[in-house]
Amino acid sequence: MRHAWLICLKDLRQRLRDHTALIVAVIAPLALTALIGTALSGSQGFRMRLGIADLDGSPLSHAFVAFVQRPWLKEIIEVHQIASLTAAQAAVEHRDVDCAVVIEQGFANATGDHKSKSIEILGSGDAQFALQGTRALVRDFLQRVAAKRVDQFPIASVTALSPGGSLRMIDFFAASMTVLFLTFAVLSGVRALQSEVDSRTILRLMASPTEATAILAGKFAALMLIGLTQMSVMIAATSILFGTKWGNPLPVAALVATSVLMAIGLTAFLMSLAKNAEQGTALAALVITLLSIVGGQFLPPQGLPDVFETLARLTPNGQAFYGFVDLSAAGSNGSIATIVQPLVFTLVVGVAGIAFAAFRARSALQRIS
Repeated sequence: MRHAWLICLKDLRQRLRDHTALIVAVIAPLALTALIGTALSGSQGFRMRLGIADLDGSPLSHAFVAFVQRPWLKEIIEVHQIASLTAAQAAVEHRDVDCAVVIEQGFANATGDHKSKSIEILGSGDAQFALQGTRALVRDFLQRVAAKRVDQFPIASVTALSPGGSLRMIDFFAASMTVLFLTFAVLSGVRALQSEVDSRTILRLMASPTEATAILAGKFAALMLIGLTQMSVMIAATSILFGTKWGNPLPVAALVATSVLMAIGLTAFLMSLAKNAEQGTALAALVITLLSIVGGQFLPPQGLPDVFETLARLTPNGQAFYGFVDLSAAGSNGSIATIVQPLVFTLVVGVAGIAFAAFRARSALQRIS
C-alpha cells in the first residue's frame, strides 16, 4: 500500500507540472462552454407547454394531473387539458404544445409494466428538452405508483429546471464539455503510463521491491484523483462563472465518481488494444470523438430526431452527460433514483475497462521484467 501511494504522489506531481494538461482539463472546456452556450441561446431558457389527455378519468390519472400542476412547477410547466388522442396529436403538430401526455383508458387498472404502456408521450422533433423532461416526469410518477408513494408530491421529478426557471443552453454545454474533456484529461495520463512501458523506463520501478500490482494500483489511483480534481474544478468554476446549478450534491458526487471511473476504464481499454502509446492515443481520440458526437455532446438537442437521444443513452459518455443534465433539471430535490441508470452504466464500463487494461498491463510488465 505504501509503495502504491508513493507512486500515486509521483504521478500527481508530474501531471501538475504539465501546463497542457491544465488547458485540456479546465481552460478549454470553460472557454467552449461560454462560447457555444452563449452563442446558441444567449443563456435563455424556455417554458414547457405540456398537453394532457386524461382518457382514463380515474383517481390515479387525476393524481398525475395534480402531480404536474404542483405549485412550484406552475412557472415552468404550462398545462393544457386536451380531450382526445386526436386532439393531442393535432396540438403537437400545430405547435400548440411542446409535448402531450395521453393517459389511456384502463391506466388505473393496469399492473407493473402495463402501466407505462398505458401512457403515450407525443412530441415534436424540435422540442427535445421538453421531451426529455416529460419522459422523466412520467417515469418519476410511475416509480412513485410502484412504490405506493403517489401522494408524496414534495419530492421533485426530473423536469426542465435551472437557475432561470428552465434548463439553459449554457447549463447543457457545461455538463457536455465537462464530460468530454474529462475523457481527454484522463487519456493523457493513460498515455503517459503506456509511454513508460514502451520506453521501458518503468523497469526502474520494477527493479525496486515493488510488486506489479502496487505499481498499477498507484498509477490508476493517480488517474482517479486527477479525474476527480478536474470534475470538481469544473463544477465549481461553472457554478461561479455561469451560475450553473448541478443539483443535489450527494447524487452529483456519486455520478462524478462513476464518470471518472468510466473515463479511466474507456481510455485504458482503448489504449490497451494498441501496440504503442502513439497508436493508442490516436485510437482513443478517434473513438472518444465519435462517442461524443453520438452522445450528443457537440449538438444542442433542439431539432434532433428522437433516435439521437436513444443513441446517446447507449454510449458511456452519453449516460454520464445526460445523468448530469437530469440532476441539473431536478434541482436540489434530485436523488440517486434520478440517475440509477447512468450510475450503473458508467460504473460497469469503468470497472470492466480498468480490469481489462490492468490485466494487459500486468502481463506486459511481467514480459519486460
